[in-house]
Amino acid sequence: MKKYSKEIAIGVILVLFFMSLIAGLMQYESNPLINYILVTAIIIIGLTTFITKIIKKRSDIASGAPEEDEFTKFAKLNASSKTFFLSMSFWFFLYLFYSAVGGEYEQLGIGILGSALIYGICLWYYRSTGKFDEK
Repeated sequence: MKKYSKEIAIGVILVLFFMSLIAGLMQYESNPLINYILVTAIIIIGLTTFITKIIKKRSDIASGAPEEDEFTKFAKLNASSKTFFLSMSFWFFLYLFYSAVGGEYEQLGIGILGSALIYGICLWYYRSTGKFDEK
C-alpha cells in the first residue's frame, strides 16, 4: 500500500499557509470574532476535504482500482496548459493595474492565489464537462 506522507505534508503546509494568510488579514479587520469564525471554518472545510480525499484514495487502492485514471490525468493536463496562458494574462493585467492593487506583497499574493484559483476553475470545468481541447 502506498504511504501518504507526501499528501499529508502538503496538507499541513497548505493549512499553515492559509492560517498565516488569514492571520495577516486579521490585522486589518476591526471585529476579531468574525475573523476567528472565518479561520476556523476554512480550516475545518480544508481538513475535512483533505482527509476525505485520502480515505477515498485508500479505499480505491484497496479495491484494486487505479490510483488515477486516464480521464483525470487528461483533465489535469488540459487544465494546466490552459491555466498557464490564462495566468500570464492575469499577471499582465495585475501589473497594469499595479496602483489599484496596493504594493508588491499584495500584488504577489493576489497573483499566486489568482493563478491557483484559475487552475481550480479550469480543472473543475474539464472534469465536469469533459470537453478537452484536442487540436
